[in-house]
Amino acid sequence: MARTIAIAMQKGGVGKTTTTINLAAGLAAMDYRVLAVDLDPQGNLTQHAGFDPEGVSPTIYNVLKAELDGLSWDIHGAVHGSEEGFDLLPSQPELSIIEITLMNALSRERVLTTVLEEIKADYDFILIDCSPSLNLLVINALTAADSVIIPIQTEYLAARGASMVLSTIETIRQKRLNPTLHVEGILLTMADTRTILTKDVLAAIEHQFGSGQHIFEAIVKRSVRFGESAVAGKSILAYDPKNPGAEAYRQIASEVARNTREEVVAYG
Repeated sequence: MARTIAIAMQKGGVGKTTTTINLAAGLAAMDYRVLAVDLDPQGNLTQHAGFDPEGVSPTIYNVLKAELDGLSWDIHGAVHGSEEGFDLLPSQPELSIIEITLMNALSRERVLTTVLEEIKADYDFILIDCSPSLNLLVINALTAADSVIIPIQTEYLAARGASMVLSTIETIRQKRLNPTLHVEGILLTMADTRTILTKDVLAAIEHQFGSGQHIFEAIVKRSVRFGESAVAGKSILAYDPKNPGAEAYRQIASEVARNTREEVVAYG
């Protein structure tokens, strides 16, 4: 059964989509079966994976709408294979309509959990790229997930967004929506390790979160190659395999896989 990981952060522009696609590519390169889910109406993950959010069909929107309407839908039909070995459940702009529909739905926090149950046995990892908010779609992702990766850009205001996500995770646990949900790790992104500012922020983040939350050892440094890879519709691992960012995400993928193996051994 797949391990489901949400990549979430209330603040935009911190590398959620970049982390999702590169972690998916990294795990797929290790021969894991991976599904990446684009749960953002902007469709950035869909586009980054080489698909057109305006033209790809069917998508996660069709699956969720069918579930909310009480109709049967084979989720496998909405899964699209990527050129890098992982599968994609793409998004489209109409996904924003689902947010409104969810407000009046029965068990509204568990709709995504229900639809993913049909497909979990097909994968080792399911990665969910969340929108930069804490709306009902994100709540659905956190309810469906086993753990959460929180990307933090190395700037002074970044920790506030992380605190909000951590508070939401705690609320979800306390309300029994997902009692076992935990933080996979905090990932430092867009770092320029040459600057004093970045070094100060790194120290502050480690001081604030280091004792209570895992912080990934690999740091993703700022690089124009990430933007270029997005335009090319590829992960950084495929676009520029020797780039330090590619190596960072290989390390992160290895750490996620190792943590998963250790949990399986510990809890059976």
